[in-house]
Amino acid sequence: MNKHLLFLHLPKNGGTTLNSILDRLYKKQKVFSIREKNPHELNTADFLKLPKLEKERIRLVKGHLKFGFHEHFTGPSEYFTFLRKPEERIISFYQYVLDNPSHRLFEEVSKMSLYEFVTQLKDADTNNGQVRWISGMVEEGEGMLEKALENIQNHFSFVGFTEEFDESLILLQEKYGWSLPYYKVQNRTRKRQSLEALDDKTKMAIADHNHLDQQLYTIFKERFDQQKKMIRNLNLKVLRLRSYNKLYSIYKG
Repeated sequence: MNKHLLFLHLPKNGGTTLNSILDRLYKKQKVFSIREKNPHELNTADFLKLPKLEKERIRLVKGHLKFGFHEHFTGPSEYFTFLRKPEERIISFYQYVLDNPSHRLFEEVSKMSLYEFVTQLKDADTNNGQVRWISGMVEEGEGMLEKALENIQNHFSFVGFTEEFDESLILLQEKYGWSLPYYKVQNRTRKRQSLEALDDKTKMAIADHNHLDQQLYTIFKERFDQQKKMIRNLNLKVLRLRSYNKLYSIYKG
C-alpha cells in the first residue's frame, strides 16, 4: 500500500518554493494543501469533512500542519520537513511580517524592534517554533525536544535544510523517485537584516529563545551530512538542477 506523504511546512523555511515543486510532481486530485482561509483560520476542517474514501486517495498533504495530522488517515503515512538555522529563520520571519500588512501579527509587530519581536511577542513561532511544530506540543514543556526527536525517529522519512535546499531536493528525488525538482524561488523575504549586522543583545535573545531549535538543527545537520555522502555524483546532480533552475526562472519571467 502506498503511504500518505505529509510535508510539514515550517514557517519561513523555504516551504513555499517546495510547495510549488510538489504541485508539479503530484496529481492535483491526490494532493490536499493546508491554506489560510483568513489570517486566523486554516482550511484543516475542510479536509476533515472529506469522505473517508476520498481522504484515503490523498497521497500528499502539504502546508502549515503540526505533527499529528497523520492520525486522520487509516493507512500508513510519513512526514518530511526542512529545518533552518534559528537565527536566520527568526530574522526572515520578522521581516516577512513587516512586509505583509495582512499578516495576523502585523499590527503588533510593526511597532517592535527585532529584539522586542523575540523577547516580547507572545507567539509560539518565535520561541523554539521548529521543535514546537515537530513535537506537536502546543505549550512548551519539559521534554519538548525529546518528543520532537521521537516523532522524527518514528514518523519522518526525511529532514532537509533550507541552507542546502538543492542538496535536500536531490536527496528527496532519490528517495521518492521524483523527476528533476527544478524551481523558481517563491516568497523570498526582501530587504531583511543580515545576521552580521545584529547587535549582541539581539543575537543573544534569539539564541536564548530558540536553544531547542538549535539543538535539533545540530543533531540532524550531522545526519544530513552523512546522507549526502551516500548519493553518487551529488555535486554534479546539484549543478544540473541549478542549470535547469536558471532556464526555468527565465521562462517564468
